[in-house]
Amino acid sequence: MGSTSPDRRVLDQLTVARALEIIRTSDDGQVPSHVNAVLERTLGEIWGRIQMEPATYVMSKDEFTIFNRYRARFSTNRVAQQAVARFWDHFQGDPSEVNGRRSS
Repeated sequence: MGSTSPDRRVLDQLTVARALEIIRTSDDGQVPSHVNAVLERTLGEIWGRIQMEPATYVMSKDEFTIFNRYRARFSTNRVAQQAVARFWDHFQGDPSEVNGRRSS
């Protein structure tokens, strides 16, 4: 079985986790381009999952944080609006812990 390299998904998760931490702690909302690239790639993956299950997919809190950051792109998309509403319908916890406003 060749060399033992770290699982790519684990590395991606660490990168996404770090990117989320950077946007959560950014005072001015600006993020470095490499962080934005990670978030853009992840947004594409999230949107792909939503499109595969448009009536049932429920985003995780971290997925919603990323999706919400770019939500204006989807402002007229009914599937996106429903996905946001579904997140809030299923979210259990303190809404103040979520980076995003509670609306669909």
